[in-house]
Order: sequence, then structure tokens, then C-alpha cells
Amino acid sequence: MFKESILLVHMADLEGIIVSEPDWSTTTPENTYTQEQYMENNGKKTRRKSQAMMMWNKIFALVCVAAVSLDPLFIYVPIINEDKKCLKMDKTLGNTAVVLRLLTDLIYIGDIVLNVAEACKASKEKWSWKRGKLLGIALEIWKDSWLVLFVDILAIIPIPQIVVLIFIPKVKGSRSLNERNLLDFLLLSQYVPRVFRIYLSAKELTRAWDTLITGTVWIRGAINVFLYVLASHVFGAFWYFFSVQREIAFWYEACSRNTSTSGCGDSSLSCDRNTKTNIELLINSCSINPQNTSVIEQQNTNGTSKPFDFGIFLDALESGVLTSDDFPEKLAHCFWWGLRNLSSLGQNLKTSTFFGENLFAISISVVGLLLFLYVIGNLQTYMQLATTRSEEIRRKMKLKDLEIELWIYENGLSKEMKKKIMDIVKDRLKENKDVDVKNLLDILPSEWRRCIRRLICFTTLRKVKIFKDIDGQVLDAICDRLKPVVYAENTHIIREGDPLDQMLFITEGTVWVHKATSHGGRSKSTKRPKGDYYGEELVKWSLTHPSLSDFPIWMVNVKSHTKVEALALRAEDLMEVASTFWWLFWRNLSGLHSAYPNAKWNLLAISVVLSVWRRRITRQITRPITGPTTEKITGPITEANYWANYWANYWASY
Repeated sequence: MFKESILLVHMADLEGIIVSEPDWSTTTPENTYTQEQYMENNGKKTRRKSQAMMMWNKIFALVCVAAVSLDPLFIYVPIINEDKKCLKMDKTLGNTAVVLRLLTDLIYIGDIVLNVAEACKASKEKWSWKRGKLLGIALEIWKDSWLVLFVDILAIIPIPQIVVLIFIPKVKGSRSLNERNLLDFLLLSQYVPRVFRIYLSAKELTRAWDTLITGTVWIRGAINVFLYVLASHVFGAFWYFFSVQREIAFWYEACSRNTSTSGCGDSSLSCDRNTKTNIELLINSCSINPQNTSVIEQQNTNGTSKPFDFGIFLDALESGVLTSDDFPEKLAHCFWWGLRNLSSLGQNLKTSTFFGENLFAISISVVGLLLFLYVIGNLQTYMQLATTRSEEIRRKMKLKDLEIELWIYENGLSKEMKKKIMDIVKDRLKENKDVDVKNLLDILPSEWRRCIRRLICFTTLRKVKIFKDIDGQVLDAICDRLKPVVYAENTHIIREGDPLDQMLFITEGTVWVHKATSHGGRSKSTKRPKGDYYGEELVKWSLTHPSLSDFPIWMVNVKSHTKVEALALRAEDLMEVASTFWWLFWRNLSGLHSAYPNAKWNLLAISVVLSVWRRRITRQITRPITGPTTEKITGPITEANYWANYWANYWASY
């Protein structure tokens, strides 16, 4: 009768757990867990959103750098036709440059939309469709992110497309010098917002990506060198473009000095519009003096000549780079020119008296000097910081070594494990992150963290007499079910007369266990320090009482003396482990045989019934439902209850 009642009570509890629907409208452990899970999911969504924004910032910074690198392609579009003395356009390169510029501009537009959307979302609660309020909100959005929006808008204005592909070929007449200077200024002006946008993106990444950008010396050094290379590329491209402009200016001046004809007139000197008269005039009037290659002579009709000094652009004419259709060849030669003169700070440049040429040479010298000082200064600073950082890490390692040694000794870890932990701590300190020895497990890899927690958990569980010689897989299952709990100072953990529903393993702090004597006598107190435990009686109870409705009564008071951190093993978790590994518990509980002679078979019956029941319910739930739910599910579950009771009574009768 005793055995049947135990099994029937257990089956009744099991039916209640499986068949009944939890009421989520009330506060239950399941409901609380769901709310915590909901908050955790929201936190994950926020982290994913933050990671997505971080990834977008990285991509946009790379696009900004690529945009500045690709814009000089427009400058290489004009080509000099020396045979016909006219200007032609590389249509293939022009189309390629337009497509690439369109792609980068689309990403710029995407960044503008994203910034506006983020600003709108931040002001979502203030939205109102009234005219005055809507205008005020728009002004507030502009105020919050005006700088980024303004720079992005300036950066996507199609100045290179308009200047190089439309206006330059149409500039006419010898009086167009001011127009060409204005176009050159417009072409240069857009590099200001583009380069400034790189600065804003790098500043944004520096705050969000501090480990890689500011913590790694060599990566920052590589970025500085890349800026040097990028500046060389841009200056080389403009040197090519200004060389084309100077040769066109030379042609117009030759036309204006010719007295036999009306000159080139209003012709644009484009290969599509250049006349035969202009071609013959320019061929006869313009030639290179082989004795003095520093000047080009303009021949007049009376036989006199006037030198035209090309200055720093003469090399472009002599090398033939202005007439070449081979883009890689032009790119390499111009890049080398820019890198060479930027590195030498423009010391080898021999300029003419032309104002624009001297201004260009001055800019090369100044930018080269600034980049040189920036790169060298930063590299020296980074090396000093690296040395200082190394000394600081060494000092911190000495301070942490004793604490880690003590932590390893208290948790019974090996010396090999100490070496691995010290290497991880050193890497952590190199990343400019502090290490809390009390939470040392949090910085370890997941595999090591699991392994060390197992070792620490096993060491703690082995102190319990029942678990001292038990199989490792039982301890492993228990470790998976331990829950961390924290109790404030002077807090009653469990009072005398309360049901004992958990075992507690103290990991930090001190606990007092005391029992008041009868007739008002003094209480007898016992101190439970770190590494101790209480609630061993719950193990034997879980092996003989399969129902959770009859907890053992605790006969003493347990109170935290200091702040206590512990690992709790709940009764239901312990019962689950006991029912799964009942034979391993049976071998280690010698006193249980005489006290409960049929307990072994009771445990076996419970284990079998649980297994059969779970498989049956799983099949019924996973089977497709074709009709009403109540008709298809209620019947089989009732039948399963009958057979579960039958087999439970069958096993218990032995």
C-alpha cells in the first residue's frame, strides 16, 4: 500500500505538471522566467542593433576613403592629342569614374537617410503634424546632426562630373583663363568635405572601436602611412590635370601672339571642334627647344621666339604621359611624381613665375611637411606608449600574480592551468581592460570556463559525505543545475520549522547556523564559512519521497553573517538527478537499505514510469492533429494514465 500510494501521488503530480496549462496572468516562477527572458531578448536586440550600427560605421569609413581615392579618376579623363593639337576625353575611363562615383554617392545618401531616421526616432515622442511643431522638430533634428548632414550633402554634389566632363571641353577663347581657374577651384573644393568626412568617421570609430584603433600601435601607424600614400595619389592626379591645363593655356597664348591670322578665335580646342586652320597654326607655332628643355618656344611669323616656361609641368610633356591612353601607366607615373615630391617636401621642384603653379608647389611642401611630422611624431609617440604600456602591464601582472595564485590555490587548480590563466590575464591587460580576480572565470574562453567550473564544482560537491565517492556523471549533472544566489548581510536564509527545499553551497561570505534551546536557554551556533554547505538531508529525502509536496522540515535557523554568495541546488533539480542516476545513489547510501528495504524498486518503478510517460506524451504532442484538439489529445492521455498506473503497480508489487 505504501508503494502504491507513493507512485499514485507521483503520477498525480506528473499529470498536473503535463496536462494543466500554466496561468500566465498571475505571477509564477514560469511567468517570472518568461519576463526575464523577454528582457534578455530585448537586450539582445539592442546589442544586435548596436553591432549593426558599428558595422555600418566601419563600412562607411571605408567608403569615404575609397571615394577620395576614386575621385582622381575624373582628373585623368582629359588627354592631349599632340598630332592634332587638341583635347580629347577618355570615354571609357569617364564612364567608369561616373559609375564608381554613383555607387559611393548612393552610400553617402544612405548615411544621410540613416542619420535622419535615427534623429527622427530619438524625437519620436515629440512628433506632431501641426505646422509650428513640425518645423520646430525638423530644426531640432538638423541641430542635433547638422554637421554630418551638411558635410554629406556637400560631398555628393557632382562637381567632378560637371567640371571635367562638361565644362572643361567647352571652355573657349584665349580670355577663358579666369573660367579655368574657377573650375580648378571648384574641383579642389570638394575634397574638403570628403576628407573632413573621413575625419568624422575615424573619430566615430575611435570612440566605438577603441581596442583596435587606439590600442594597437601598428594599425594606427599603418593608417598614417596610408594617409601619406593617399595624399601622393591625389597630388599626382592634380599634377596631371594642371599639366593639361598649362598646355592648353600655352596653345591659346600661341594663337593670341600670331599676327598673320585672327588666331584660334573662340574655338575650344576640343578634338571634336578643332579646325584645320587651328591645327596648322599650333603645329607651326609651338615646338620644344631641344637645346633647352626647360622652355618651350612660341614661334611668331616674324621668326622671333618667346619662351613659355612650364616649370614643374614640363616633365609631364617630356614623358608623354599627357598623350598616353594607357591609364595604369599614367596612374603609376603620376603617383610616383606625387610620392617623390611629397617625400622631399617639394625641394626639387623648379617652378615658373605662374601664380597657380607656385601655389600648387607650396601646398605640396606644406602638406608633405605636415604629414611627415604627423607620421613620424605619431610613430614615436606610439612606440613610447607601447614601452610605457609594457611596463604598466608588467607591474600589474606582479600585483595580480599573488591574487591569482591565491585564487588557484583556494579552488584546487593545477600549475598548468595557472600558466594558461596568466597568459589570458596578460592579453587582457594588453587590451587595456582590467581584470577582477573575484570574477576571473568571466574572462576565460567558454571551454576553459566550463572545465574550471566543473573542477571547482566537483571540489565543492565532494565535501558532501553522500557525494564523496559518487560517480562523476552525477556530479556533472548536479553542476549543470546549480543556481547562483546572493544574500545580503544579516538576512535569514531559512528559519526553523520552514520546509527545506534546497541545498546551499557557500562560495563567498559567512553563515551562522543556530538552534534555540527550550525554556528560553541560549542558542547553540555554528559558523559555516566559505566552502561549507548545508541541507545534506535533502539528498536522502529525494530518494525516498518522489512527490514535491512533502519537504523535510528544517530544525535550525540559518542566517547570513556577511554578504553571502552561494550556489543553490533546488529540490526538484536534485530529484530529477536522483531519478535519472538512482542506481549510482543506491551504491553510496549504505544506510538506506535497512531503513527503506523496497526503496530500490520504488526508484526503479518511478524511473521507468517517468521514461514511458515522457515518450508517450512526446509522441502525442508531435503527432499531426487533424480534428478538434480535445477529442484527439484527451483520450490518449487518459489511456496513458491508466497504463502508467498499471506498470507502476506492477513494478512496485515486487
